[in-house]
Amino acid sequence: MNALTTALRVLRWAVEGTGQPPGGPLQHTSGLIDPGAEVRTALAELIRHFAARHGAGRPPLGDPEPAGAGGVLLAAAIGGRMEPESACAVAEALPPRSLSERGGGWSDALARHAVVAPFLSGVPRFEGKQAAPQGAVAMGRAEAEENELRMGEVLLDASPLTAVLYRPAAGPLSRGATGAVRTAAALVTRPAGRRLLCNGLAAWHGHAPVLDWRSQLLARLSADYPEVVLDTYLAARLRYGTEWDHQVRAARRRLAVRALPDELTLATVRFWAPLADLSRRHPGLPATRPLLAGHQPAVELVRRYRLNLPATG
Repeated sequence: MNALTTALRVLRWAVEGTGQPPGGPLQHTSGLIDPGAEVRTALAELIRHFAARHGAGRPPLGDPEPAGAGGVLLAAAIGGRMEPESACAVAEALPPRSLSERGGGWSDALARHAVVAPFLSGVPRFEGKQAAPQGAVAMGRAEAEENELRMGEVLLDASPLTAVLYRPAAGPLSRGATGAVRTAAALVTRPAGRRLLCNGLAAWHGHAPVLDWRSQLLARLSADYPEVVLDTYLAARLRYGTEWDHQVRAARRRLAVRALPDELTLATVRFWAPLADLSRRHPGLPATRPLLAGHQPAVELVRRYRLNLPATG
């Protein structure tokens, strides 16, 4: 086995994205740049499957060009994560992917996201979970999770769509994540991009930083793209309303009894702050979405506990 075989195994795993991704060696990484027909076929199949499942259209996001090597290199890095230094070096070898309204690279960006997103969903600390095993096995698992956490940050830097739909890496996020905001604005203009953005941001997530990023992004988009923001909340109610109702009720109970509520409780309510602000500034706008209903309890919590987001530039 070599790095190309490792990448192929991860690409095939990512089609379903369940369980832990396979691992493998990172030998002969030069083969990843021109991977050959078998790997390119697996990458194309992953893109088709992901685009169909998430409504990204065909060709994906209106980009007829074949994906570049980005998804292949990131698949190899994920598969080689037991060699953390080498794996991070493989991911960091990718040049930054800048996306614009009329530029190319959207198919490649979707390929990167299709590989990275299922990996992050399996890393406990990216999902807001803390593993608490015992003994030597636990120490080994804890070290592996730390390596996965580091790997996750590198992957977020390398996958611009994941930075939008999940969250940016910690470094760019601390500096305002202007690149991710620009990518989101460009995504709105792409064929099927608006649907991908709205549906991707609409779900509840068990990790507070993800929800906080989504609320920040929606707040920053609301000035230029208020209808996109409304459509995101419409998707939240129509697609994920049962889960949101459960989480908002739980947040209301916690806010009522806790002097210092946990960050996930606050982030769950703050997710709805851009809608509360949009409704205040444009009272008639929510009525343009007749099916947008059931959001009032969350908006009321935003107002009652003054959880509006700070003004953004």
